[in-house]
Amino acid sequence: MSDDIKSLDDFLNQNTEKKEESSTVKIEDEFAKLLNDFINQGKEASAPQKEEEKKEETLDSFVSQTGNGLDSFITPSEEPKPTEPGTSSIATQQEQNSVENSFSQETINNLSDLASLQNITLEKQTVIPEEKSKLKDEEKELARAVTNFRDGIVAMAEKKNLKTPDTDYTEDSLYPNYKPSVGKKIAQYLLDCWDILNKYDPENMKRLSKDASDEEYLTFAESLSDTDMQLAIISYVEILINLEICEVSYEQKKEIVQKNRIKRELYEEYMELQERRALFIKKLKEKKFPINAEKLIGNYFKAAQKDAEGAYKALTKNPAMFSPIEFDKIHPKFFGLIKVTPEDGIKANQKIGEFIKKLKV
Repeated sequence: MSDDIKSLDDFLNQNTEKKEESSTVKIEDEFAKLLNDFINQGKEASAPQKEEEKKEETLDSFVSQTGNGLDSFITPSEEPKPTEPGTSSIATQQEQNSVENSFSQETINNLSDLASLQNITLEKQTVIPEEKSKLKDEEKELARAVTNFRDGIVAMAEKKNLKTPDTDYTEDSLYPNYKPSVGKKIAQYLLDCWDILNKYDPENMKRLSKDASDEEYLTFAESLSDTDMQLAIISYVEILINLEICEVSYEQKKEIVQKNRIKRELYEEYMELQERRALFIKKLKEKKFPINAEKLIGNYFKAAQKDAEGAYKALTKNPAMFSPIEFDKIHPKFFGLIKVTPEDGIKANQKIGEFIKKLKV
């Protein structure tokens, strides 16, 4: 009985080991097969994906090809691996958050770089209009009218195969201010272009009198059906009006400049007189003449404004006329033994006149 039991146990053990070996072999084979299929699928899927990435040129095409847009790009394609209960959701959420944060930060950086690049491009594009807008309002309106007139003349000349006249006028010549010489160039250009108007539509031009007013010109332009000729006539009137405005503005500016020049010259002359006056006073004080130097020179300059030649003669012959001799400043002779007399005052007056006459200031 015991032998039978042993043999039975041996049989069961042997069968169990064989099943375990066969099951182990089958599991390994299936795992290897699945692994090969997975690797082959990855290779087959990666090849067309690279070709598709090369074809993507815009963000819209990328989103349309991925199907779900940015969400499909952010969401991982592989299924999450099972983990211990309670930790799988937290770990997965942290991984998704890290991917989303990195992608969103990269997107923000790219968008900021794109915005800065667009701003730089816009700044470069706005430099040219700023340089052209240096003209003042009067000059800007005149330049616009001349440009419109030229466009109309060129269009008419091309239709009739006519030669457009040349001119030395340029828009830059109006900067920084309008000048009459530029106005003469514009006026001559208008006269030269008038011949094209006569040749372009002689019948209508006969209706326009030589002494027509601005209103008559505009009425004539409204009656025309040709837009190029209409533009030229209207612009011609605008040029005449703006030329007059610029001429008036130029004369006003010229008058202001002349007034400022006169003021500056008067100021410079005044400062020069003040310097000469101070120098006269300094030289007289150095000689210690018995006279008030400030009063003498001050009264002389006042008189010189009315009669410069007469005031100078009086200053050199009789300085006391402008300021009296101060006898208390005359030193008595012989250590004060001889008192000061009127003759000493006369001599001092003569010395002062002779000194001023020889003085070069």
